[in-house]
Amino acid sequence: MAKDSTTHSPPPNTLSTDSPVSDFLSTHFLGPRSRRQFSFYLFGAACVGLSIFSTRRALVRRYIDTVPHFYQQSNAPPREVVNLRREAAEALKIATINVLSFATMLTAGTLWAFDVSGTDELRERIRRMKKQREVKGGTNVDQDKAVEREFEDFLRPSLKEGRRQEGQKTENLKDPQ
Repeated sequence: MAKDSTTHSPPPNTLSTDSPVSDFLSTHFLGPRSRRQFSFYLFGAACVGLSIFSTRRALVRRYIDTVPHFYQQSNAPPREVVNLRREAAEALKIATINVLSFATMLTAGTLWAFDVSGTDELRERIRRMKKQREVKGGTNVDQDKAVEREFEDFLRPSLKEGRRQEGQKTENLKDPQ
């Protein structure tokens, strides 16, 4: 058997370093900017996890406090008196931690999804959007005024009826006969 003089090259790699797909992945999803933004999201997710852990721990501790001891008489009141101020302060603390950690995760995820890395960049994007809106057709002041006029026209009959009834009530109060 004679060997084939032509060598077969391996199939080309679909994610070579020269392909546009790899450039997109390396610059957008795997780049340092995206990793930094995503790390803020992961920080928020870690805070949510810790807040859930602390909430669960507080609930378990509260439950254990309500369970009577093995050697406690069944007709005896609980030994520990509940401090309502402490309970309220702990509930407020836990709720605040839960809300702030979820807000951190939500904000960081939103900023990562919209590829915004700071307040300066966010301000610049908002300014650009305002300029684009002005270039496209100006502000919507004319549309707003037209909608207001249409709404006033819609409510005018009922407003007149209400004023007429109000006038009759005041006349009845003036002339009690």
